[in-house]
Amino acid sequence: MPRFPHSFHAVTLMTVATSFIVFRGAPAAPPPGSEDLVGTWRLVSYEDWDATGKVSRPYGEHPRGYIVFDSTGHVSVNLMKMPALPPLESKDENIVTPAEKEAAFDAYGAYFGTYSVDRLHGTFVTHVEGSLNPMYTNTDQPRPFVLKGDTLIIGDQKTWKRVLERVH
Repeated sequence: MPRFPHSFHAVTLMTVATSFIVFRGAPAAPPPGSEDLVGTWRLVSYEDWDATGKVSRPYGEHPRGYIVFDSTGHVSVNLMKMPALPPLESKDENIVTPAEKEAAFDAYGAYFGTYSVDRLHGTFVTHVEGSLNPMYTNTDQPRPFVLKGDTLIIGDQKTWKRVLERVH
């Protein structure tokens, strides 16, 4: 079996370490227009619709995850398919089958960077510095959003929608 280039523990540690590194440093003013976006948001639903209107939920009926917008303009996104994947067949996180590797990639999404807010157009842009999906790294990811109290709705709500609740 091929060795996984990074153990699952290393990926998890990288995600946690990234959060500490990204969020550490001298306090700065929040990006303009971000005051009510700052905080930790728990994923409630993740839905996409095709051209016929058929819904898909790639992270399952009850996905897990968080998006954290900090007051210095940094963001961290971690999303996970539920139910969680079963333990590795080999019981060794350094030895992974191609099918397990593909399933792990499809079951988890993570990226981090900075963000800016455009209230006039109702969008925020994540300036992605690093991502599990290499296609996101060094890109800008614009996201339409609406805030309704402690609910954050991200997406155009016609072809895709992510619903999150503020963590208190």
